[in-house]
Amino acid sequence: MAITFSKSQPAPSEQFAQPDLGSFERRIRTLEESVTHLRRIVQVTEENILIKSRHTSTDIKAHSSDINELRRELHQLQEKMLLVLKEMQSLARQEDVKVLERYISLWSPVRFVTQSEVEGIVDEILIKKIQRKQPDSSDEQ
Repeated sequence: MAITFSKSQPAPSEQFAQPDLGSFERRIRTLEESVTHLRRIVQVTEENILIKSRHTSTDIKAHSSDINELRRELHQLQEKMLLVLKEMQSLARQEDVKVLERYISLWSPVRFVTQSEVEGIVDEILIKKIQRKQPDSSDEQ
């Protein structure tokens, strides 16, 4: 059984070679389309990542600014609280106020007189004494 090749019939490898080349071409085109499609997906994904990255960066800057503002406000509140505490230390305590109330009720300052009132009273007394003495001296004459 010898295999003879005639010119009218192509060799068996040539018969299968043509359909295989077409099949390979179709497969290559399909693969190229898939690669192109995947490249588009990767490109869109990269663009989306860049956009999200910019938004995230902007958000981080805004939050950082807000945090710095809150820190400043917190620092100002701490300073004000320290001032309030210092002022409160200089205020009288409730016990001190009660002691003062006792002394005030004991002294009863409503009965006190001012210097000008005392001077007026003294002047009145002196005038009365002078008036008393004057009628006595007119009797003697």
